[in-house]
Amino acid sequence: MDQEVKHATVFDSDQQQLGNVYAKALLGFGQENQAVDSLIDELDGVVDVVESTPQLKMALESPRISVGEKDSLVQKIFGGKVSPDLVNFLKIVGAKNRFDCLAVIRSAAHRMHDEMAGRVQATLITAHQVDDSVRQKLETKLSGVFGKQVGLAAKVDNKIIGGMVVRIGDTVYDGSVVNQLSRVRVKAVKRATDAIRQSVENFMTE
Repeated sequence: MDQEVKHATVFDSDQQQLGNVYAKALLGFGQENQAVDSLIDELDGVVDVVESTPQLKMALESPRISVGEKDSLVQKIFGGKVSPDLVNFLKIVGAKNRFDCLAVIRSAAHRMHDEMAGRVQATLITAHQVDDSVRQKLETKLSGVFGKQVGLAAKVDNKIIGGMVVRIGDTVYDGSVVNQLSRVRVKAVKRATDAIRQSVENFMTE
């Protein structure tokens, strides 16, 4: 990873800021009842259901549907299937018309929970499937680098041609062939520019 390029990604959206606020509140509920893990697991299930059911998603996110109707919908679908704390949390989200942030809330909750537990979640992106042994070795290396337990999920993207890209939080460590080729091109342009500049300077001093 020594020669990989590190660059930050930009996620400074209103949704993410709100997601952080709601996620912090959710974790607060979980800490009070010592049920953070189960709350996050339940939230995963709720988000999966909402995202995979277009009609439900539209109804929960629609500003035309009243808060009372959304409360009834949440109670009917999720009441008795997830904890009362999560049902109440979902009703709070609905009261603020913020169901459009539900997936962002989940992402923020996972990130905050990992931070609390001293964990870091990362994504390994390669052009081809990698063996579990390779992924585990990289997990170990990254854990040593960051001084935290790193969980590494593997993803295949043939657009990067070869090499690998590691995403950790809002930062990308790009060691792909595409990035390497880009760096070669930049260096070549710089060398040509420097040569031209030197020629000009030599001409001016003659």
